[in-house]
Amino acid sequence: MKVKGKKIKILKGNTTWVLSDKTKGMENQSIALASILNNNFKLIHYTPPYFLKKFPILGKIYTPKFLQEALRTNSLPDFVITTGRRMAGTSIALKSILKSNVKTIHIQNPKLSLNNFDLLLIPEHDNVKGKNVIQTKGALSFLNKNDIKKFEKSKLNKIKVKNNLVLLMVGGNSKSFKPQSSEYYDLCINVIKAIKSIDGQLIVIISRRTPTKAIKIFKSIFSKHLSNFQIFSPNENKLYPQILQIIDYIIVTSDSVNMISEMATLSRPLFISHFSKENKKISLFIKNLRKLKIVKTFEGDLYEYSKNKLQTNKNTLLQINKFFRFE
Repeated sequence: MKVKGKKIKILKGNTTWVLSDKTKGMENQSIALASILNNNFKLIHYTPPYFLKKFPILGKIYTPKFLQEALRTNSLPDFVITTGRRMAGTSIALKSILKSNVKTIHIQNPKLSLNNFDLLLIPEHDNVKGKNVIQTKGALSFLNKNDIKKFEKSKLNKIKVKNNLVLLMVGGNSKSFKPQSSEYYDLCINVIKAIKSIDGQLIVIISRRTPTKAIKIFKSIFSKHLSNFQIFSPNENKLYPQILQIIDYIIVTSDSVNMISEMATLSRPLFISHFSKENKKISLFIKNLRKLKIVKTFEGDLYEYSKNKLQTNKNTLLQINKFFRFE
């Protein structure tokens, strides 16, 4: 692999474990990192007990039976990748057993002493710094260009019936904020305006956080004003991420760093539709992407612009190589 003329070394020959509790967004982050480091990683699904998720530091003195069994029946890992505070205790537990024989890489801010991990990848908008911290610009992207291109031509032709195909990706409820019905209604009105202005076609992909009321609003409003639109769940008909091959414009709601980061790696024009209340850290992240000419604010218009692409995966790989002295 080469990045801007530099040869990038990877963890070839090493055993890498990705530990996940099946939370999709966090698992995608771990898989994204494992993919750029080592194509032969092992994905292990494991749900930590409640007290280990709540108090991750207990991993120093407690090793779940599941992990003990995994260590007996699998090749010992050289690297362990985890994401999110709920998996931090699992990383600490493995480190307490294997000590210097394993390198632990944790994604996101665990809100613990940084010394509990060998390396942390934390979004720069969290403003966490340390000798073993790599600040990333947004989230790592699990999207693979080869996977996107694996799209059956016959299926492609059935979906895209107009020249301008617009993808709307919708998030939804979070711990800190639940968008009002009126906000989904306003989003619909702006999207309809944009679609009609370019004589386009709309595809909507909803997330697991999208409330039922929002889906009902989309179906009701779009069916009255648009002749060409479809709504899909993330994995329905296995359209995502392959469908990105035929998309011309992308609109993403402002509540998800993961979704924005993934779409920001593409060359297609990317527009952010803002909810009335936003996480301050996400707002700073989006503001930074605007300055870098990666995204535009969606206000009912879609247009071409000279878009820069987010290079989080490549830049992170360079820094990891430097940190572990693989260069």
